[in-house]
Amino acid sequence: MLRSVLGKTIRDLRWPTFWVAAALLIAAFYFTAAYPTYVKTFDLDQLLSKMPAAMKTLIGGSLIDVSSVNGFLNVELFPLILPAVLAGYAIGLGSGLTAGEESRGTIDVLLSYPVRRSTIVLDKVLATGLSVAIGAACLWIGSILGAGAGNSPIDGGDVAAGLLLAVLLAFDFGALAVLLAAGTGNRGATAGLSAAVLVVMYFMNALAPVIPSLDSVKGLSLFYWYLEGNPLRNGLAIGDALVLAAVALALLGLALPTFERRDLSA
Repeated sequence: MLRSVLGKTIRDLRWPTFWVAAALLIAAFYFTAAYPTYVKTFDLDQLLSKMPAAMKTLIGGSLIDVSSVNGFLNVELFPLILPAVLAGYAIGLGSGLTAGEESRGTIDVLLSYPVRRSTIVLDKVLATGLSVAIGAACLWIGSILGAGAGNSPIDGGDVAAGLLLAVLLAFDFGALAVLLAAGTGNRGATAGLSAAVLVVMYFMNALAPVIPSLDSVKGLSLFYWYLEGNPLRNGLAIGDALVLAAVALALLGLALPTFERRDLSA
């Protein structure tokens, strides 16, 4: 395994993958197992009805429906926490795929492999994508186990649909980080700028219902394509998934020649 860039990257990511996957599994188990307790203890519908409109938009807006486990996850995890974790993780990994090697002074060793630069990047991206996908899969497992423990019905197919879109969203921001890192070699600036784009896009979409000027441009936000179809209620919207996948492929397609042409001799 260690004779390939892919194998080495998978090995290097084994512990980050484990901890992220474990955290997501535990979080999903907690929220789904605790759902009956929340329902009995709090009048969730009344609490939400008293919430200011601006605050509602930040935690899901029209997606809010706590009458089921799926709806509860749509409020507690999927609008903000899950994309922040998965996309943030992807940004952290993506910014370090090449820029991390440059900052550590190991880029020459990496490029000594008898393979093209683009192949090295693709191997690293594949390992990163696998790590993100494992985290999402563990969240799905945790949600199913938690719902079983709480004796609450859950639509695992719709949860999987939401997770697929969350993974694609993370791939988009991870690919953006790969592109910026390939062009600049600066890991810190890459991570910061990618995270800033994530935050701007989130608020662009979340505040569109209460700020009319944002409504006409909310389609420019990747969060629009992630949330608009309400996958935890309606299942997977193929069009939304295709848009998110196309963005990731386009960004990666720009990153490969950028890294190929960049002068790394300095």
